[in-house]
Amino acid sequence: VGNGDALYTPVIADVGSRGVKALSEDLKAAVKTLEEEVDDEGNPIVKELSPNFSKMGTLTVMNLGMYGIKSCAPIVTEPQAAALALGVIENRIVPSEKEDELYKESIMMTATMSLDHRVVDGAVGAQWLAAFKSHVENPTTLLL
Repeated sequence: VGNGDALYTPVIADVGSRGVKALSEDLKAAVKTLEEEVDDEGNPIVKELSPNFSKMGTLTVMNLGMYGIKSCAPIVTEPQAAALALGVIENRIVPSEKEDELYKESIMMTATMSLDHRVVDGAVGAQWLAAFKSHVENPTTLLL
């Protein structure tokens, strides 16, 4: 979550056991906490954040697509195990599977994952990324 010149990564707890609506509400609350406020003279008000605001997570998700960035190599910050960077969603020209077409237009997004290999084996990370890809391509699977 951006706030002026700083970037914060709030922790949203128990993501795997909660619904999309609850997660969205938590994220909106985190954004509201970081919204920049100014005093009567126009100076930014520095807010006190709870120590748990950006600590003790497992996976950082960065949406860089909102800035038009296609891809990036995310850095894993301790004590987390992985970082996932999401790029811009855009139409791209790709090879076609059809014999009578050379290319087609496809809606695509680049997702780049970095892992702390002291915590997560690369094969497990690749399996997680493949499952993520499957869910993004077939979002109804998230509702089941």
